[in-house]
Amino acid sequence: MKTENEAWACLRDYAAARISPGFPERVLRAARAGTSPLFVSHFVMCAATAAVCLVAVALYDARVSSDDSAQGVGGWSEIAAQASDLEQGL
Repeated sequence: MKTENEAWACLRDYAAARISPGFPERVLRAARAGTSPLFVSHFVMCAATAAVCLVAVALYDARVSSDDSAQGVGGWSEIAAQASDLEQGL
């Protein structure tokens, strides 16, 4: 049985054999070159999606709040009518 360090060394050697020559240098060069247009467009799409979600939540909340307000006013109107009936009966 291999020790943990030996297992990691074997895994590292196996991974190194699978990487094409010059791959790490190409990755670092691309990362240092700056943001790519793909990254910028991806960020814009994420921001637009977040904005649409926020608008949808705000509209839903406004609708639910107005429904709750209408139910509350209706409930209080009924209570006021019953109280008025009780006052007239006294």
